[in-house]
Amino acid sequence: MPAEYVHERSLHALASAARSIGIELDLSKLAPTRRWIEKDALVPDAEHMAVVCAMLQDPRETLGIDIAQALPLEPTGLWGFLLRTSANFGAMLHRAERYMRLVNRYQEFVLKDRGREMALVSPHPDPSPYPRREQVVSAHLGHWITWGRQLTGHAIPVKEARFRWRGPSDASPFESFFGGRVRFGAQEDVLLLDREMFDLVLPESAPELVPKFEQYAAAIIEKMQPASSIADSVRNALAEGILNGRARQEDIARQLNLTVRTLNRHLANGQTSFHRIRDGLLRERAETLLREGNLPIAEISYLVGYAEPSNFHRAFRRWTGRTPSEWRADAV
Repeated sequence: MPAEYVHERSLHALASAARSIGIELDLSKLAPTRRWIEKDALVPDAEHMAVVCAMLQDPRETLGIDIAQALPLEPTGLWGFLLRTSANFGAMLHRAERYMRLVNRYQEFVLKDRGREMALVSPHPDPSPYPRREQVVSAHLGHWITWGRQLTGHAIPVKEARFRWRGPSDASPFESFFGGRVRFGAQEDVLLLDREMFDLVLPESAPELVPKFEQYAAAIIEKMQPASSIADSVRNALAEGILNGRARQEDIARQLNLTVRTLNRHLANGQTSFHRIRDGLLRERAETLLREGNLPIAEISYLVGYAEPSNFHRAFRRWTGRTPSEWRADAV
């Protein structure tokens, strides 16, 4: 499997945060490798992970929110520029969601509209590739509140913070940091904010400069993940998306922190396409369900993701040259 990369500047920000809370990291030993793209240095994801794991050896229960409050925005370069020049806090978060891949292999949050509230939901895997998942999630979600406060000059209280872990022995530092109710042992890791918080203006907004730098950011992200691995990433994301109803091209591109155009270019370089991968997965799933022999074809149509059985019939005939019933008769 080809190596994946993270921008070097994210390591400098991590090291700075670690020093400010009393953790010393030796980046020369933990992350010695550099890959250069013009003037930008990339670090293998495995070495970035080694740095994070070294930080997580610190046993304090508040480590995540301590990192969140100490993580500086200034050393992050292009990433920081894209955030600071957003029109408001909401635009900053939308931009961060889109270009997260610059600084982290794992997406730190997903924005969800929940009516009167906006939610920053942590999609961090469980089990986590890192030790102390609860501290990783606290840092991932918490530092966006810190940066929002710094850039807008407003307190940005969190209406409610929910975490899946059972919680620390003393919850008061978490309540003080988030500025609202904190629940542990919840069903999800999420921060809930009043919608008006998203309208808080950032004074450094520079819309005339953004398109050029967004293009540059997208170009860097393209080179962080080798084209040969993109098809596998799309296939894995689609396999899950087909089950949960988020299998549109836009959904998968967002999950991989790519634009649709960039995603298509990667796949074309690998001699495939999104629709070819999606068709292959849908065909595999349909054939598996048909082979079992006990489900009505209308139900299989729904399970594969087709609301109308007639659309499923047309797609299956295109894939196999036969109707689902004909294919099942030969397979069972």
